[in-house]
Amino acid sequence: MTFDWQTTVVAMSILGAIMYVGRRGIKRLRTFGAAKTGAASCETGCGSCSGSTSVSKGAVTTLVQIQGPDSHSKQMG
Repeated sequence: MTFDWQTTVVAMSILGAIMYVGRRGIKRLRTFGAAKTGAASCETGCGSCSGSTSVSKGAVTTLVQIQGPDSHSKQMG
């Protein structure tokens, strides 16, 4: 098998993708460990970090109600 420039570029692209996915996987696995120990990671979005503001747990209000195309044509004509 000959190694020309295209094979080298493909090999480097695959190696970069493997490194990227591996790094993201390690970060994700670390968040599971933080959840077990009770310490929150900033990636979890739970709001327990010292600099974050708490999120209101109140009732959800519907802002926009989408109607089907049939109801719109009935209103128009």
